[in-house]
Amino acid sequence: MTPQFNLAKFDLADVVESLLSRTKNFDGDKASKANLIDPFAAALESAINGYKSEAEWKATEHQRTRQKNLMNHIGDLQQSIIGKLPGWISHESGTDMPDVVGRRGKQLMLCEVKNKHNTMNSNSSAETYDVLENFLTRPEFAGFTAGVVAVISPISRDSYFRPFAPAGRKERKDIVYLPGRVFYAIATDPSERVPYKTLEPNENLSSWESWMAIDLMMEEFWLEIEKQTNYKTPNWIKRLTVQALGD
Repeated sequence: MTPQFNLAKFDLADVVESLLSRTKNFDGDKASKANLIDPFAAALESAINGYKSEAEWKATEHQRTRQKNLMNHIGDLQQSIIGKLPGWISHESGTDMPDVVGRRGKQLMLCEVKNKHNTMNSNSSAETYDVLENFLTRPEFAGFTAGVVAVISPISRDSYFRPFAPAGRKERKDIVYLPGRVFYAIATDPSERVPYKTLEPNENLSSWESWMAIDLMMEEFWLEIEKQTNYKTPNWIKRLTVQALGD
């Protein structure tokens, strides 16, 4: 890693603070009561886990509701973090703008951000493609490359990125699919390379100095959590990063 590449000033304080606030203020008991209970699932879970009382089952149900609420916010978290990268801006939903837009010299990109690679089905994939295609027709995005960023996604070393073309949609080299680690490497690339324009999918991105950008982001994320909660992220969680993000 050369001194040229540095994300030391990658400030995530407000991003982490916002997420912690929203999750702490979530009323899991109220949310659970507002939803219709599935008695089939309750019967099976109680039999499998050996719950002896309604209170035991409710405790796990409330935890599941809190977990679901947290995951609903994770997509916003990923988008907000990317918006902290130099040259990148995050846009809130409902603004008729891409999730994130990057203007870095020669590198012009707009992206929709997904937390995991398996969160889209065939219909939502087609809808996402149509949204990206529409953005590319707008004068303000002339010359841009559009992307779908799946932060948690497998990486193919034979093709680090590929055209994003759901069934029934035309393959275009200016609409691409990017795993999280690949995206971060490209989005922070000092040479400002662009998929299919100045960068081929079989180029060895893992040799780039920016290949570790997502790791530096994670380190800042863990440090900020510790600052705000006094909870130090344990090593077993950190080891999950390799499985989730690749190396």
